[in-house]
Amino acid sequence: MENKTGIKKTLLNQLEDLKNESVDKDFFANEKIIDTICEITEKIGKEIAVFINRKGEVLDLEIGDENTVSLKDLADRRSENSLSGIRMLHTHPNGSGMLSDVDLSALKKLRFDMMAAVGVKDGAASELFVSFLGIDDRNDLIPLVAGPYQKDRFLKLNVKNVILEAEENLKKAAKTSKAVESGEERAVLVGIENEEALEELRELLKTAGGVELSRMVQSRDKKDNTFFIGKGKLKELSLLVQTVDANLVVFDEELSGAQIRNLEEALGVKIIDRTQLILDIFAQRAKSREGKLQVELAQLKYTMPRLIGLGQQMSRTGGGIGTRGPGEKKLEVDRRRIRDRVNDLQNEIKEMKKQRSIQRVSREAGNVFQACLVGYTNAGKSTLLNSLADADIYAMDQLFATLDPTTRKVLLESGKEILVTDTVGFIKKLPHDLVDAFKSTLEEVLYADLLIHVVDGSNKDYDQQMKVVLEVLKELGAENKPMITVINKVDKIEDMTLVSVESTEDAPVVYLSALNKSGFENLMQEIDKIAAQKWRIAELMVPYTDGAMTSMIHNNCRVVEEDYREEGIYVKAEMDPITYGRAVRYVIN
Repeated sequence: MENKTGIKKTLLNQLEDLKNESVDKDFFANEKIIDTICEITEKIGKEIAVFINRKGEVLDLEIGDENTVSLKDLADRRSENSLSGIRMLHTHPNGSGMLSDVDLSALKKLRFDMMAAVGVKDGAASELFVSFLGIDDRNDLIPLVAGPYQKDRFLKLNVKNVILEAEENLKKAAKTSKAVESGEERAVLVGIENEEALEELRELLKTAGGVELSRMVQSRDKKDNTFFIGKGKLKELSLLVQTVDANLVVFDEELSGAQIRNLEEALGVKIIDRTQLILDIFAQRAKSREGKLQVELAQLKYTMPRLIGLGQQMSRTGGGIGTRGPGEKKLEVDRRRIRDRVNDLQNEIKEMKKQRSIQRVSREAGNVFQACLVGYTNAGKSTLLNSLADADIYAMDQLFATLDPTTRKVLLESGKEILVTDTVGFIKKLPHDLVDAFKSTLEEVLYADLLIHVVDGSNKDYDQQMKVVLEVLKELGAENKPMITVINKVDKIEDMTLVSVESTEDAPVVYLSALNKSGFENLMQEIDKIAAQKWRIAELMVPYTDGAMTSMIHNNCRVVEEDYREEGIYVKAEMDPITYGRAVRYVIN
């Protein structure tokens, strides 16, 4: 027994004596057990639980508080499809024997043969309720409750057939249970701001393949070093996890390794934080070699300072959300080996960065105007690029649908051909390790001639999302790039007066629907205006003897007019600065 503090030794001895009691195996309990736990509950004001096996032996007793008692998993089951072989009787000091949601959740989770609660009033049993596992029309397990019973009638209940029926129900449910087979992760979300702040965490969880069952918020200025949340909230969270039968708790803030270990020990379920959740999504989404290396690097950087504290997580291989990805098999190696692997990854990514630089130089040599799509995740960047370039890039209504940068040619109304690159989406509290790992990819924005900031205008927090994107661009050193702001998803905006972004000549704003391809004309015109600043219309007279110059102009410029004259070839063309500089000696106007 635990929680003995403050309880008289004589009372504890009375409880210990119950372990010598023998109960008829066909009945739930005997009168002495019920009378003793009710009498002591009245004196100490705390719940008491008794665990009895199918032989009628009292295996253990537990003392809780005025509301709950810790329920041990004393399973004696033969397989996953059988019951525990234990029935549990516990007291309710408040006089009501009604089984709570937490009780019924424990019955289902711990697979008790049966569970009973006795309401205690004036030191005696007032009423008793009994529950066992049944099935509904879909063969899903549900707790069935019977009662209230008076003590005399309860003692005459024959439980043998009820337990056999419950075991048959469990077997039927096991055959049709998709949740168990698929390993569905059922989560409670925890935040320290407000419930609205957890909406994005819910979307992240959904993207990772989990399901939200409930959420809990604590307003707290100072974070607890041991559990992140206070002990009162920890107790509340423990009850919530039991009630909804969750197998995962996700925190909206970054946790230390020690906090994760302490929470897992206290709650008995897997704990992950926002960073792990985002890393898991990136691990699922990364397709290219470089993307996979970047995710693995970020995972290892996250893991290294937490090696001592991660506890149960260190043995999680292939254990669902928070453990997937190319780096998962590295989580059990020591600091030195992780550090070596990090160095190897950084060197390999540097080589890929060099290759990307060569490709970029090649594009710049071609004097092609380059634009980059940036924006909050799920703002519609990939959909916009698909519409602009008539492409088929993977685009879904989900967070981080694409990670690897994709570049496509886009033909403007003026006839100019430009390159548009889709970059990884940004998000609030984007892990620094991910920003660092993906910097080689995000550097595309530094070399772009134009940034197209795509904003989900239908999101009520669009203005906050815009701030996040601008902050990341500033961190990358790209805040002074020419930019067009695109307010996307106008087809989903019910009241346009709620979306207001100031448009200026230097920072134009365009409203459109990338999905419906409406409002594109304004965007194309704005891109054309900025692209035109890179080129100039020039008239040249190129000697017939300089065929290489004529060829270069045709390859790199948009030729407006060409005429073969006596003194040479007259060319009127729209030229970029580099080509213009090479041909300036032939300029006549």
